[in-house]
Amino acid sequence: MKTVLVTGASGFLGHHLVQELLKNEGTDVIAILGRPEDKANALPSSSNLKVYPLDALYGEPFQDVDTVVNCAFARSNDAKLLAGAFDFTERSIKRFEELGVKSVINISSQGVYQRLSVGQLSKEDSPIEPIDLYSMAKYASEKLFSISSIPYVTNVRLASVLMPQRFLYFFVNKAKAGEHFTVTAPNQYAALLDVADAAKGLAAIVALAPEDRAEIYNLGIGTQYSLLEYAESVKAIGLKMGYKMDFDVADNGTTVCAGMDCSKLMHDTGWNPSFLKDEMIVKLFKEI
Repeated sequence: MKTVLVTGASGFLGHHLVQELLKNEGTDVIAILGRPEDKANALPSSSNLKVYPLDALYGEPFQDVDTVVNCAFARSNDAKLLAGAFDFTERSIKRFEELGVKSVINISSQGVYQRLSVGQLSKEDSPIEPIDLYSMAKYASEKLFSISSIPYVTNVRLASVLMPQRFLYFFVNKAKAGEHFTVTAPNQYAALLDVADAAKGLAAIVALAPEDRAEIYNLGIGTQYSLLEYAESVKAIGLKMGYKMDFDVADNGTTVCAGMDCSKLMHDTGWNPSFLKDEMIVKLFKEI
């Protein structure tokens, strides 16, 4: 049996990752909840799952943990919250070292990369230029893990995971309501990643022997689309599904590009995303 400890297990990504890991009968999962108010019943029931509050991370004598997947971090640009998240990361690393953990997979962000031109994708060795405080804190957490005494550390630079706060939910909700909307940044490029794909990608890394994992992986869809392309697809797919809508374009002159080359991860694990732009939109129309 392999034992995987997941921090931030009640968060959006952590919750899906725990579910994905439990599909493998040869894996025991230790789920660490992110906040005192988080409830264990948000996670599935399984004989292979043990759930603990955050404080237990520093008190329970966890034994024979093969891999830690560190999902816990404040998703914010608030300096005070990020300082707290950074302190948590430092304290957690010391605890993992005490427990003799052999490998860690740390969730970082695509925001650590310097923005590239349209059509270019960031590779694992692309220039680093964090775009905001959150990305800077994520890059600093990478460095903390990399200089720890943990033998095998992999930092996973994650694309923007699709969640209700993202623009694509707004587009689809407007389409389903038959409401007109405006795309104000048609030349902003994004590469949204479905959370199920994110969880499967991380589980594929966990499945590798620690010594076979790269130090850095990009986890995303391996391409990019403009907001205008997303809106056009929402309109076309919506019409096929019986929803009539339209939108205006008001170009604010912003050109922002985000997208990563994920070929290293795909090569090493055999993982590929199941949901690109159109598949993701179809799924949203059916689910929301």
